[in-house]
Amino acid sequence: MKPFSKIFSLCVVFFLTGLFFLAISTEATFHITTVEDSAFADRQRMKPVVSFYHDEHNAAAGIYDCSICHHVWEDGQRLEYQDSVGMECSACHLAEPGATEMDLIRAYHLQCRTCHMEAKAGPILCGECHTGPK
Repeated sequence: MKPFSKIFSLCVVFFLTGLFFLAISTEATFHITTVEDSAFADRQRMKPVVSFYHDEHNAAAGIYDCSICHHVWEDGQRLEYQDSVGMECSACHLAEPGATEMDLIRAYHLQCRTCHMEAKAGPILCGECHTGPK
């Protein structure tokens, strides 16, 4: 093989490797979910927002039904396989404690922490979730 061909081949390999790693890093940033709600807009935030890798979290937890986290309730019954994806949680869980059966902050904490404790996996302490944007 001629020296020029070797150099060209190495350049192509390095270029393709760089593209591969760029694609992986770019893809990963699209799956970061920041848990926010417009109901908190007027409030002084006491803790940093919760951010996590949504798809990676769900794959590791074996969650393939969106309604597990994005649930819908009607007449006190959870509706299976109906989800609230795209809705803010405050649409049902109002931001003022006592305003509904399940106020917004309590709903977030019960939803996430209860699942993590039952699975004996995932963060349960304040600073483990409230880390701010990733």
